[in-house]
Amino acid sequence: MRFKHQTLNHDGLDVCPPTIMFPLPLSDFEYYMLVDDRPSHPMVFVMAAQLSGTFQQTALQQALDELIQCHPLLRCCVAEIAGHGWCWMPLANLGTAATGVGWLEWIDGDEASVAEFVPQVRSMDLTSAAGLQVVVRASPTRARLILYIHHVCCDGIGGIQILGELLARYGQKTGAADAKRPVFDEPRKELLLERENYDGGHATAERQKKTLKKTVGKISRLLLRKPVTLAPSVVSSALPSSATRAPAILEAVIPKAAHRKLRAVAATHDVSINDLFIAQFLLHIRRWNSKILPENGKKWIRLSIPVSMRTRIHDHMPGANVVSYAFVTRRQHECDDLDALLKSIHRQTGDVVFNREGIVCLKIFKVLRKFPRGMKMFLGLKSCLSTAVLANVGDIRRRFNGRFPLNNGKWIAGDVLVERVTGVAPVRPNTRAAVSIGEYAGELSISLRTDAAMINVIDSRRFLQEFVEALERVAFEISDTKE
Repeated sequence: MRFKHQTLNHDGLDVCPPTIMFPLPLSDFEYYMLVDDRPSHPMVFVMAAQLSGTFQQTALQQALDELIQCHPLLRCCVAEIAGHGWCWMPLANLGTAATGVGWLEWIDGDEASVAEFVPQVRSMDLTSAAGLQVVVRASPTRARLILYIHHVCCDGIGGIQILGELLARYGQKTGAADAKRPVFDEPRKELLLERENYDGGHATAERQKKTLKKTVGKISRLLLRKPVTLAPSVVSSALPSSATRAPAILEAVIPKAAHRKLRAVAATHDVSINDLFIAQFLLHIRRWNSKILPENGKKWIRLSIPVSMRTRIHDHMPGANVVSYAFVTRRQHECDDLDALLKSIHRQTGDVVFNREGIVCLKIFKVLRKFPRGMKMFLGLKSCLSTAVLANVGDIRRRFNGRFPLNNGKWIAGDVLVERVTGVAPVRPNTRAAVSIGEYAGELSISLRTDAAMINVIDSRRFLQEFVEALERVAFEISDTKE
């Protein structure tokens, strides 16, 4: 097995077109992620791909070099600039060496070592290095491609775009001369100036004005209701002493047949499959906690649900954050009746889409940012913002602005086949679990990260497995009774 650590050479790269002016102030969401970043709970998320075929290091390095040129925030760090506040600055402008900019760590091994590889949590210091690191574990026939991306740089959809573009660029270099190759549109760097443009049109603005009272109510409920935390592991000795010695992502798959049945169950209840995921995750958390903690039916369970704020103007934007959060909060006893729970969730998630509920969270961030240390104090005092995070990105292939040739619904990237694509968000103190769900080639991937200081690896795997089993039980037991 050999290890090769490479540093990209960025001599002569354009910093950005004239339409982007550096220093570029951080958006309110970016600033929130920067303040919430800490060594014990790094705001670094993971995108992962399982590949079959012979993955080529040189071609990947070339694709990575090209990718970084087209995504300015991936080769910037953050700095506090007098008169501007916290801003994006290209490393070259600050006289900082390019070490750590999209660096590629490649280890060759056998199939067993690739299959057993579990990426560990990593921390990144955006004040001195850029927020992308790429890790590969490769055998002659299989490989694991891992992207560590700092959440200040971009959101989950941006992460899918970056992973997809990297694989597409690789596929263009390694595809056979007579084979179809991936295609995509080059990102337009000037659109980074629009990443805080959430204008959904005149009708949306009017709806937001009419819901001022509802907005005030949502903010007060967010601040005043104290959600329960996820029950920790009982065996503390099994916990790692450092977050960076913990799995960055644990993965499970729900096959096509169960996925189809889950959609049928959701249709039977006249709700979306996302509504079904939310309801089942609430029930799963309640079951998990009841095994360890005495249940109080009046306590709140709150889920943070990432909400894309993208409009058409963001279609060809480089990796960035255009995201917010909506919150689903229910008392534990409200989870007793599944049908009633699903109906209430469906009403709320419809409201999230119709009234762009994510604006509420962004308004809170904007207000907090106006006060010195306001964000830091809020994040310190409001120690538990939510019980867990649940992100459903939907069809991963549709999240990528490009096209791959396909084999049974899976991307063909030149000389490799992309067997699976997964990813998961980071966790913050007292929000002890993040689950991400995505569809790829008909299958559902369920990915998990937990707070390693509170939940050990054995319990984390059990938490993921029990959630998957609960979804499969709903798929087959309920659908079978309807047939």
